[in-house]
Amino acid sequence: PEPKVEGGNGEGVELLFPSVMFAGVLMFVVSALKLSRFITIMPAPVMIGFCNGLAIVIGLSQLHPFKDPEHGGWKTGAEMIWMLVICAVAMLIMEFFPKIPLKALKVFPSSLVAILIAILIEFCIVRPSGSKTDVIGDISEFTSETAFPIPFFVKTDAVAYDLSSLGTWDSISKILVQGFLLCCVGTIESLLTSEVVEAFVKTPSNGNKTIGSMGAANLISGFMGGIGGNSMIGLSTVYCLNGGTGRLGPIVAALGVAACVMGAYPLLNYIPIGALAGIMIIVVMHTFKWFSFTMLLAAVLPESLRTKLGPKFSRKVPRVEVAVIFIVTILSNWPKGTNIAYAVAVGLAICAINYSWESSKTLSVEESYSDDGVKYYNISGPLFFGAGNRLLKMVHPETDPGRVEIRFGSSTSIMDYSAMDILHKIGMEYANRGKSVTFRSLCPASERLISKANHLVKSIEYTSRDVDVKDMPHDQERNNMVG
Repeated sequence: PEPKVEGGNGEGVELLFPSVMFAGVLMFVVSALKLSRFITIMPAPVMIGFCNGLAIVIGLSQLHPFKDPEHGGWKTGAEMIWMLVICAVAMLIMEFFPKIPLKALKVFPSSLVAILIAILIEFCIVRPSGSKTDVIGDISEFTSETAFPIPFFVKTDAVAYDLSSLGTWDSISKILVQGFLLCCVGTIESLLTSEVVEAFVKTPSNGNKTIGSMGAANLISGFMGGIGGNSMIGLSTVYCLNGGTGRLGPIVAALGVAACVMGAYPLLNYIPIGALAGIMIIVVMHTFKWFSFTMLLAAVLPESLRTKLGPKFSRKVPRVEVAVIFIVTILSNWPKGTNIAYAVAVGLAICAINYSWESSKTLSVEESYSDDGVKYYNISGPLFFGAGNRLLKMVHPETDPGRVEIRFGSSTSIMDYSAMDILHKIGMEYANRGKSVTFRSLCPASERLISKANHLVKSIEYTSRDVDVKDMPHDQERNNMVG
């Protein structure tokens, strides 16, 4: 539930801290099992949709400061005008300050300059003129009582949580579910953010170390009453836009945040909210993949119209991949209850199904006969659950001669149990009619699969791939029989 007062906590916030700690433990498991390697199978459309979805999430969250907390509508009058001015100034500084061709200015982060200029505008122009805009101190003030973190179960005058319900099964189940979702979302977003940052800085990252360190950070953060976190694409983009390229920058940033919160916290209370919104809007503009709209138009417009619109529209990607981009983008935000983990899972599922369908179409079969009456089926393409049934329909045990050989090409291999089951069925079809069928030139990986599953797939006679199928003499083959 949302907080009842601005800057307050929502109901059930005490469950957040153990959930964050549990998420940290799960991240350790992900790191130990080296599961981060699976990020390499992330399709480009899912990555683009991820960036777009997070950009929208960040962008929508910047609208909140411009709303009146009492009436729920937009702010009006001089306050709204000055907030828009401060926001626009911060945006202009963020965008154009790094482009000033002076080396002396390169040492100043554009975001810091934007905040300092915004403070000057607020306290040297806006307030002397009789107006004001919200600053951090008006929304959620930093004080000495909250400057230093303490364990969430320790009660103080400033912070006290109701922990009486933590031992109930309902609370435990919520903690487990929330922790699992936090781990999924945090891990996926961090690994995808690493991919985006790699494109910025042109240096590789170590996913397992990233997830492991994030697990330690969340475990400590939850214990000390923090909300947890991960490698957010917004902050990472700010870092890259300010010239950061290595790991020293984030360390300095973390120490700087700690120094500000625990020592210089009174200064933070003077930062205008409009400036923070302007900085993050620029982050949104750099995070969102605007070329995805061009891809969408190219996918839906007819070729004649695309040719007239210019070279950007003359070529297109498959429509299903464009659909994945926008499905992931939408599911990252809508409907209520979805998040980036669900969106990425749906995008992966669609891409996997599409790949399976298209790969199954690559299976081809050519028929030929030898002088002694042996029929050959020369197959090319992967054999898996999507292509197996196609092969079953391409052979003709009813009309084939007594001896048949199905020869695997160099691009053909058995990928799963479904393919082995199809070979078993084909073998049984011929055996039931008193005919023989041999599967020739299986690659070593296919041979191992059949060997391990010999109690499940009977009547498969095959030969190993010792030489190329086209030039294979019979005396160089090794015959095998399963069953």
